[in-house]
Amino acid sequence: MTSNYFAISRSRQEELSDLAEFIANEYCPDVTIEPELIAKKQGISYCYGNYEDSFDGLTEHEFGKFHIFINLDRHSHEGSERMRFTFGHELGHYFIDEHRNALMSGQTPSHPSFTDFSSKNPAEVEADFFSASLLMPKNRIVKYCFRKKFNFSIIEELSLKYKVSTTATALKFATIGNHPIMIVRSSNNKIDWFKRSHDFPYKWPKGLKKQLPEYTLAGTFFKNCTQYKETLPITANEWFENVREKDVDRPFYERCIYSEKYNYVLSVIWED
Repeated sequence: MTSNYFAISRSRQEELSDLAEFIANEYCPDVTIEPELIAKKQGISYCYGNYEDSFDGLTEHEFGKFHIFINLDRHSHEGSERMRFTFGHELGHYFIDEHRNALMSGQTPSHPSFTDFSSKNPAEVEADFFSASLLMPKNRIVKYCFRKKFNFSIIEELSLKYKVSTTATALKFATIGNHPIMIVRSSNNKIDWFKRSHDFPYKWPKGLKKQLPEYTLAGTFFKNCTQYKETLPITANEWFENVREKDVDRPFYERCIYSEKYNYVLSVIWED
């Protein structure tokens, strides 16, 4: 079922964000967050290996020790943005008390993690959120965005600065950024999931139970494979449900990120 991604309470988001920021400041103050360094200082061993498509990452607890496996076959190269996110995700399973205790007690055995934002498992969603919060600490993002007028280049700048994918950066910005946005991920002409800032003016995108709206940039891609690399204007009525008659032409902007490897389109939508 398509849902608003990160469907965990705002209080839980704040709790996880505060935990991740504390760890980031403790181990990597004022520098790029290095998950390997955090693991080493915490006494967590790790290795990179070739495990085909079995997982992106996996955290194992044996004989009182934790070990993280990172799958090279699921990442473009060691140190890539996606691999850093996977490593942060696995650290989440260690630093989040409920996850660590479940692993230590055997209540939750080691399980494969896939960090492509597709899991509906609450523990996996929490670990994803933790990873984004660890790699992009809230206070550093807020400081960077202070008094900046929003445009898509801010997402790109943050992605480069913190060595995190554009998708993860956009999702984090939706949670703590200084401008409301909506993010919609779609594949096969249908919405996989969406995320919106709490103060975004519309709650639901069109296309949740059918094909994408054809006049959106994402809908155009699935209709005729046209890719737009620039930001283009759209109207409220083209993307959102429950638009009042007087607001049908209310102007918004859409920017798409196309993933050929994983066969999806990510739309970032905002109002000027």
